[in-house]
Amino acid sequence: MFPPAVAGRPGVLPRRGLAISLAVSMALGLAVGARGTAAAESRGAAAEDGRYDRVVILGFDGADASLVEEYLAAGRLPNLARLRSGGYYARLRTTNPPQTPVSWASFSTGLNPGRTEIFDFLRRTEGTYLPEFAMVREGKRAFLFGARNPLVLGSATAAIVAILAGSILALALRKWRVALPAALLAALAAGGAASFAAARYLPAEVPTAANARRGVTFWAAAAGAGLKVRVLNVPATFPAEDHDHGRMLSGLGVPDMRGRIGSPSFYTSDASLAVTDNQFSVEVVKLRERRGTIETAIVGPLNKPFYDYVLEEAARGAGSAGARREVRERAEKALAARGVPRRLDVPFRIEASDRALTIDLAGRRETLRPGDWSGWFVVPIPVNPVVDAVAGLRGIVRFKLIALQPDIKLYASPLNFHPDCQPVPFTSPRGFARELVREFGLFKTLGWPIDTWSLPSGLTDERHFLEDMDATVAVQQVMMERFLERAEEDLYVQVFDFPDRVGHMLWRLHDPGHPLYDARLAAEYAGEIPRSYERMDRIVGEALKTIDGRTALIVCSDHGFASFRRGVNYNTWLVQNGFMTLKQGVATGGKTLEDLFDRGALGEFFQYVDWSRTRAYAMGLGNIYINLMAREPKGSVLPGREYEEVREALARRLEALVDPETGERPVARVYTREEIYSGFDPSLVPDLRAANSGHYRIGWQTALGEVPPRVFEDNLKLWSGDHCSNDPSLVPGVLFSNVKLGPAAPAISDIHPTVLALLGVPAVEGTDGTTLFP
Repeated sequence: MFPPAVAGRPGVLPRRGLAISLAVSMALGLAVGARGTAAAESRGAAAEDGRYDRVVILGFDGADASLVEEYLAAGRLPNLARLRSGGYYARLRTTNPPQTPVSWASFSTGLNPGRTEIFDFLRRTEGTYLPEFAMVREGKRAFLFGARNPLVLGSATAAIVAILAGSILALALRKWRVALPAALLAALAAGGAASFAAARYLPAEVPTAANARRGVTFWAAAAGAGLKVRVLNVPATFPAEDHDHGRMLSGLGVPDMRGRIGSPSFYTSDASLAVTDNQFSVEVVKLRERRGTIETAIVGPLNKPFYDYVLEEAARGAGSAGARREVRERAEKALAARGVPRRLDVPFRIEASDRALTIDLAGRRETLRPGDWSGWFVVPIPVNPVVDAVAGLRGIVRFKLIALQPDIKLYASPLNFHPDCQPVPFTSPRGFARELVREFGLFKTLGWPIDTWSLPSGLTDERHFLEDMDATVAVQQVMMERFLERAEEDLYVQVFDFPDRVGHMLWRLHDPGHPLYDARLAAEYAGEIPRSYERMDRIVGEALKTIDGRTALIVCSDHGFASFRRGVNYNTWLVQNGFMTLKQGVATGGKTLEDLFDRGALGEFFQYVDWSRTRAYAMGLGNIYINLMAREPKGSVLPGREYEEVREALARRLEALVDPETGERPVARVYTREEIYSGFDPSLVPDLRAANSGHYRIGWQTALGEVPPRVFEDNLKLWSGDHCSNDPSLVPGVLFSNVKLGPAAPAISDIHPTVLALLGVPAVEGTDGTTLFP
């Protein structure tokens, strides 16, 4: 799978010889401080032998080329300016579509999205019309002996007890005839108890996860060649990959303990509080009192092995949908009678006065005043006595007291996995998590660590978002600085996501044309976008201080940004133009991310569509699927000529679409999959991708397959900047290096072979990218 290991890289000095050479140079007058800033400016040429001892890659999700160039011209990014003047800068061509998991998957593997099979945040579950997250495939596996656990463990226990008890009694009584019956009775009792305990306290199945990304990453190739690698927070790296010479902390894809991309909670004593727009599924927990001692609970993970999987197994084999529903209802009643909950909430206590609030959780107390953030609370998740004793599931959560007057408003972060609790690994090796905790303390393990859910739900404000972001980035930056100072690895890769999150949340204050532009708020917060780019520049500056003349530095982003003023609902357009037909008298309602995560609710997606009269449907962020016979469950379009005619008609008419309120064309171009991908699985990849013009994005409900009332709608959500469905030419990323690279129009897939060339590692055969390093 990986290139063969090599004894050494051609032309690379031994590290001891390199150290002596550098020491001599410094003794002849090279100032120590020049290792960083001054030396980096002049290091445009390749190392003398054409190879580098070390490559450092810093990725910044969502750093927009136009903004970077604007701030460079204004002198606000001095460290990036030095890289540009002494090395290389170009706009970086992103993937189609320009989405975070799609782009970083191509960055990692050098393959186009058709071959990585990460072509959207969402994908259609093969053989169905149901959406699923594209990065990670959720599954389950048998625990020990699976459904046979009670039989096997009971029998084994009985046999062991029979032998031991019989031997002991025989020796004590010196009579086998007396000892044998007693031993058998003891064995039966012990076996029955073990069987009962296994049935009650051991799961038959446990969850698993697999990375859906295809391809060989450049760090896997480097590790396979014997180099030391460290990879932090790169999207689409969950579960963490094992390498003999590697350390990994997974990025986007790692869920919270509820299996979500991030689900914070909001505790309030305001009985009238109603979240009118909870697209992002924030948990609102109502408190019964405003003052005094209040009992409440952490919203815990789903009890899948002991609840959901039991229901699935019970319904397996039931014929009709009605029969399955009846079986599930009976199983639910049986679980309720045994006291088995679907959700494993964790009780805790609040003590509230007029001036402060104390949280008493899992043996730890902390008092907060309005505006205060707590430290991390370790939250043990009670499952049952056996699992608690053996596995010890634990999460971590932190709070912010938003207000006490007139009502309590208490924010709780998503319940992150404790770094030591990895049912599915997000560090590699698993012990790397303990190393991180020892050095940096507890940290967010969630793959989308900055909260972008609470602000759009109207429960927190911009200041809260920025405080959470600052705390998150501070820990990530300290990790980078410590690891780069030690220079223990040959390849270091880390991705920061804060430019993307600031763009999503605050673009409405950057764009006066956005329907939610607020001049008062803009005066206070519009400057946060340029400040995030200045922060990116400072991080690059800290990295420059740690690198020497044999280190290549690459700074890149996966895509840029655009204003999300208006939404386009393709399914609505498909209905109005005869490509999709709905059943009569059915209201389409609306979907949220909670519906997507709740596998039991997935049957409700597209339930209102008359598939016999539907030729196309939209799902995801700009994907259009033809309802093709022999591929879709209820296909209506013949392969061949009819398929091509439907695709051509859709592309022609969507590209001609005009928004009557603005006069703009919202669809820049409709791409066939053959135009943008190669080597793809035709049963998986969408047939068309409708790429939006500036100011437009796919509508919120269309992304989840819904059919809202109108084709066009103002985006009245605080999630106001985007890129996911734009034409990639409108949202390029950036590429900087202290190495003189080429050509002038690089693609993000070119980074993979470039890194291997810089390190002197043989290229991975069959990648789509081309090396930028001669």
